[in-house]
Amino acid sequence: MKCNRLVLALALILSVGCARNVPIRTDMSPEICIPGTLHKAERLRCYSAVTLRAMLWVSDLPGHVAIKHGVRIYRIEYWTTNYDGQPTVASGLVALPKKVEPDAVVECLHGTTTLRNATPSKPTLLEGVAGSAVFAGGGYLLLMPDYIGLGTSRAMHPYLHAKTTADTSIDMLKAAHAFAGTIGVSWPTSLYLTGYSQGGHATAATQRALEALNDPRFQLVASAPSSGTYNLADLIFPFALKGESSAHSLYLAFMVRAYSAIYNQPIESVIKQEYAVQLPVLFDGEHDGDPIMKALPRNPRDMFTASFLDDYDNGRPTWLLTALRENETYLWTPKTPMRVYYGTKDVDVTPEESVQAAAEWTKRGAKVELVNVGDYDHDGAIFKSVPMIRKWFDEVRAQQKAGKKAAQGLKALRSVYAAK
Repeated sequence: MKCNRLVLALALILSVGCARNVPIRTDMSPEICIPGTLHKAERLRCYSAVTLRAMLWVSDLPGHVAIKHGVRIYRIEYWTTNYDGQPTVASGLVALPKKVEPDAVVECLHGTTTLRNATPSKPTLLEGVAGSAVFAGGGYLLLMPDYIGLGTSRAMHPYLHAKTTADTSIDMLKAAHAFAGTIGVSWPTSLYLTGYSQGGHATAATQRALEALNDPRFQLVASAPSSGTYNLADLIFPFALKGESSAHSLYLAFMVRAYSAIYNQPIESVIKQEYAVQLPVLFDGEHDGDPIMKALPRNPRDMFTASFLDDYDNGRPTWLLTALRENETYLWTPKTPMRVYYGTKDVDVTPEESVQAAAEWTKRGAKVELVNVGDYDHDGAIFKSVPMIRKWFDEVRAQQKAGKKAAQGLKALRSVYAAK
């Protein structure tokens, strides 16, 4: 049965109803590199609602998701700012519902990948197409940034660097706003944020930056991070150092490689020489997780230098711990309602990350609901949360529509009485 579903998935992905890689707009020269400026756009694929329903059946999503519309999928490229302050071009996916104007925007931030092409704007069933089905198929305008260093970008990926991630995500919102105008699509001002794993960290970082920005084009209505990392220094780093997940050495090496460049610190000050020399190649965007994990020790502590471990174990300061603290995403007060999703059997990201972050935000006066999706591991919890997040966004969207309708009715009634 599983094999049959995979065969059907491949057939469905190939059965597209519009031309692929059709240039829409390329109008910005390298000299014009204002962050948030649209650089290029291509139409990739179209799917009917029937095809999308079949795809979600193939994916065996644990929960019903109503697919009302077919979708059109685009890749956009846009200018943003890298960690060093230099302009660079990033890419991402834009998905629009067919034959209807979207009435809300969802920005969905993806989880960890080491492959440049395993990103939303190079859509596969589980990366890009399923998200398009869930949200654009429900009438939302969907955005999924690839992040710098992934998708069409050849730069180093600034893994778990909160500011760069937030800047890139917000610049995609600006570029998508411009893109919508070029193809005659009305831009909805209501914005919903969600993201999973690394994207949970990205969701919190982007929400914090958006609320500080207070741009009227992007009115944040609800936020739903899933299985994310928020307290990097005191929770996820010591948790990952224990190596309960086979991927923990990969996560830590990916992070150290990025932070060493961002904070101008030698990798060898933290990672043993025999592994440090491999990291630039292992994380060049061309290697999948399996060969990377085989090249690194199963026990993450075996990857770190004795001097770093001695400092860390004895509570002495290190540049890496300082960097981790600078990239936390939980010590602030959210203004937007949030639901924080997690699974109790997650060994990749400790459930305590979600529990602690939700408690901290609640203590600060934020409107936050902690959602335990059940006894699921990392991937299972993310998969389980998707229909729940879509359902919550739909409920909030319906409440917004009802509120606007009531306000319009009251305004009309007042006009009638004023005329009398």
